[in-house]
Amino acid sequence: MNITDEMTPAEFIRLMEEEYGEEFNWRVVEPDMFVEELITELGEDNEFVRGRKVYNALKCESCDDMLFCSSDSTGGELWRIYHLTFSRCREKEGWPRRKSFAGRRSALEYIRNSFIEDYLS
Repeated sequence: MNITDEMTPAEFIRLMEEEYGEEFNWRVVEPDMFVEELITELGEDNEFVRGRKVYNALKCESCDDMLFCSSDSTGGELWRIYHLTFSRCREKEGWPRRKSFAGRRSALEYIRNSFIEDYLS
């Protein structure tokens, strides 16, 4: 599968489901789902959310990992997977856990490669 920077998360999911069937454990979610929880866990002053439009693209059904994108007024995007805790863990160092990506393509490639390593190996 050739993942590109232009590929939407929904297109990615469709291709992964075609290739791996129901075993593939990531799903498209509504763009505003979990954003409020993310802001609660990060805090409104966090650089990922402060002054940016944030949306949720994908959720892993096997855990609470979620792919978020935030964009600024210049069109710059940040892509991250956050493991939401649904608690007030931000007082603890390192929570919520996150993985940052250089762009959409690298985030989607990470999801594909992690699925193959964790569930098909």
